[in-house]
Amino acid sequence: MTHQDYLHDLIAQAGERLTTPLDDKDVHELRLTCKRLRAAWQLQRVDLPRQVVKTREETPKTIAKSLEGSREMAVRHAMLGWVMLRVPSGLRPSLARLRATMAAQLDKQPLEADRQALLEAFQGESRQWDDEPLTRKRVRKGLKQTRSKVQRLARRSEKKRDPTLCHRWRKWVKYLTYQQDMRYTVEGKPGKAPRDRLKTLAKRLGRQHDLVNLNAWLKEAGKLDDATRLALGAELDRLAGEQLAKALRQGKKLGWL
Repeated sequence: MTHQDYLHDLIAQAGERLTTPLDDKDVHELRLTCKRLRAAWQLQRVDLPRQVVKTREETPKTIAKSLEGSREMAVRHAMLGWVMLRVPSGLRPSLARLRATMAAQLDKQPLEADRQALLEAFQGESRQWDDEPLTRKRVRKGLKQTRSKVQRLARRSEKKRDPTLCHRWRKWVKYLTYQQDMRYTVEGKPGKAPRDRLKTLAKRLGRQHDLVNLNAWLKEAGKLDDATRLALGAELDRLAGEQLAKALRQGKKLGWL
């Protein structure tokens, strides 16, 4: 198997899923395929101009966006459930009411996907890879570049503690995970960074990001009285800080800090 075979197999499997109506599992797997394809495009940065890579990865990015549906609300709903277990009991009734309202709205928002358009988009993605094959040399050099970038982002995130920067760090941790997965599948070479640590790190950073976003949404949405909103905001800040601290500990274990 070559890296081209791996990528074409991913796209073929996506095409098979699009032959029947999509359920939640299908949507998840299709979005995951898009992430893997975007990660593979980043490996081409060693030889292609950044703008070319950005243009090429636009197809899987657009496909994933079209499959979002009510994902943003679903993430908020799930995060509220996680937060409820970790805040003072006095805040929980307000969160429970918010969560119940979201659940009712989610039930009314099924995903409507144009499967034919998605299939054509994946076919276009397949042609892009035919035009720009991914070689073992590019994978090797690209992985080295990704590891360096992840380490730089880890150090900047530790220094600045900026949520946007931390989210970018997470994105590149995920890219590294998918790139290592591909190389292991194709070449049988395990990644230098243990997958379980990368997964844990990405989970911590993802949770920090979701907590920050939830806090911003609660401030803008006007769903809570001022006292509750302020108290909950302080709790969300605390929880987000804890998640970042745990992420940084993983970064140290990986030798990046």
